[in-house]
Amino acid sequence: MPKKKRKYSKIGVHFILIALALIVIIPFAYILLISFGKDMLDISGYGDSGFSFEYYEQLFSETKYLFWLGNSLLISICTMVISLIMVSIASYVFSRFKFAGREALFQTILLIQIFPLTLMLVSLFKIFASLELLNRLIGLVIIDSVIATAGLILVSKGYFDTVPYEIDEAAMIDGANKFQILVHITLPLVKPILGIVAIQSFVLTYNEYAIASMLITSGAEKMTVAVGLQSLIYGQFQQNWGMYCAGAVLASLPIFILFYSAQKYFIGGLTEGGVKE
Repeated sequence: MPKKKRKYSKIGVHFILIALALIVIIPFAYILLISFGKDMLDISGYGDSGFSFEYYEQLFSETKYLFWLGNSLLISICTMVISLIMVSIASYVFSRFKFAGREALFQTILLIQIFPLTLMLVSLFKIFASLELLNRLIGLVIIDSVIATAGLILVSKGYFDTVPYEIDEAAMIDGANKFQILVHITLPLVKPILGIVAIQSFVLTYNEYAIASMLITSGAEKMTVAVGLQSLIYGQFQQNWGMYCAGAVLASLPIFILFYSAQKYFIGGLTEGGVKE
């Protein structure tokens, strides 16, 4: 009886996993087909539904897509690097140091994540306008780095807590200072969470739309890929879904490459600890 129950439970789990996979795969497959089909959305049956690269050719010839993609990659990479540095330092400080206002500061960071971003857009626009950072990529790097850092500190601080303080004490006895302990001892032990921080900060920034559409008010060359793709639907191209799907397929490639190359960090984050017994 127990064996039969286990068999049915495995079948149920597999069924759920397959269903969840299909929920993700089917829409992407449909977008992929549309991007290669000249009249794939023509349900009348009179159009040419064969595969074609026409939408991709239009995307590169009629838009500034390479600028959009390049801007998104540049902003995301800069945000990822800044977030890694800030999250590493902040997580170590919150994990290892006791100081006045520590809990209040940590709770403030938590509240920042709870507070709806849409309610801050007007204030952010006025602040960045006064700083003359509108239509400048550096403005997006700054705000995206702040948002990513605040959110990822909450994730990484718990992982830093798993590193025993006895390791720090042993290093201090050997003459190491706090900075040396962080760089040479703690960070190598928390590589899995740093990998997750890097990936999450990159993906969150790469997919961000609301702030980018607000701060980049003119100039197609300064748009991010999310804002640029939106213009293919509501802008001058009058709902060109074929070009939109072609752009979405190309925009997804960096994310796939990043996840494929860094998947070991997700596995490591679940299996590795701070100390090997």
